[in-house]
Amino acid sequence: MDHLNSFADCLKELLAENGLSMRELSEKSGIRLSRLYDFLSRKHVPSLQNAVKIADVFCCPLDYLFGFAADYAPQTFTVNGTVSQNVKAAMDNSGMTRYQLHKKTKIDEAQLLRWYAGKQTPSLVSLVALAEALDVSLDSLAGRT
Repeated sequence: MDHLNSFADCLKELLAENGLSMRELSEKSGIRLSRLYDFLSRKHVPSLQNAVKIADVFCCPLDYLFGFAADYAPQTFTVNGTVSQNVKAAMDNSGMTRYQLHKKTKIDEAQLLRWYAGKQTPSLVSLVALAEALDVSLDSLAGRT
């Protein structure tokens, strides 16, 4: 499944189900209206920060927004740890080497090492690839519990 493309479809459904206009979502999330339209038209993938803002408005997990989960019960989330800490923990728990993860995701090994060492934070596109490869939730990588 193309999780990045499912975001736009899910966002459209959430807007309709909750009776929100794009302008109202912009006001509630603090994301520019033009940027929201870019997400819906698949012109841009949201940043992790913007995806979390949208998920918070709808009280839904990132996993639902990106098609990892078919349904959800509305809830509020707290943030535990940094993305880098959570990525490192998921990599450690997987038992996969960085080389194996590189082969599975096509993410450069040096990039994986920088994330593992906490020197950089992965983009949302990379987090989706890591979540798929490590069989963990986007919310756990983002530290949302």
